[in-house]
Amino acid sequence: MKTRILWVPLAVAAAFFTATANAQTISVEGKGSVEIAPEYATLSASVSHTANTASEAQAMVDRVMNRLLNGIDDLPIDDDTLDAGQLRIQPRYRWSPATETQEFEGYEATRELSFRLVELDSLGDALQLLSREGATNVNTPVYGSSKTREARAQALARAFATAKADASALADAAGLTLGSPDNISTSGRVAPVFRPAARGAAAMSAEMAPRYEPGQLSVSASVSVVFSANP
Repeated sequence: MKTRILWVPLAVAAAFFTATANAQTISVEGKGSVEIAPEYATLSASVSHTANTASEAQAMVDRVMNRLLNGIDDLPIDDDTLDAGQLRIQPRYRWSPATETQEFEGYEATRELSFRLVELDSLGDALQLLSREGATNVNTPVYGSSKTREARAQALARAFATAKADASALADAAGLTLGSPDNISTSGRVAPVFRPAARGAAAMSAEMAPRYEPGQLSVSASVSVVFSANP
């Protein structure tokens, strides 16, 4: 009875060891990217003003923001993306070396503005409007496209093709036959990377807004694949 109990686990262990020893896998990584043309641009800017009182500072930024909003009405924007409701008021101080104390300068009011421009031909007009009507800070446009999801699917396909090609080359070098994938994984989504056009913004005359020529959006993806391989 004891002999049977001892031999059964040994036989199972021997079979498991043999299967593991004969198993071959090849682990590879692949990357792929697809470039697409941007369809829209998200613009953001802020208006800041410092005054002796909080109400004076707020009144000033409100006047400038109203001018900006009136000008934006003439631009091709997505109204659902317009956001001008953020206001921040805080006291401002500066260090005085003479008294070695913080001296009160006034209250600074800041309002934020953002919107999506749906026609890139109007980008120069939009940026010029923001600067002309008193925006204190204008951020770099953030470009986007409705085809990002489709482009990512293509990038994933290219990444897998690259990984498979590398695995096939490794299998040939090792004298193995490449099998099917045992495991496939990908990293999280990566935001599209903007590739500026080589010429950038063209020169402008006094009568026309500057012309901007956006480049391409690069959508990338990476995959990790474990292939089985046979002798």
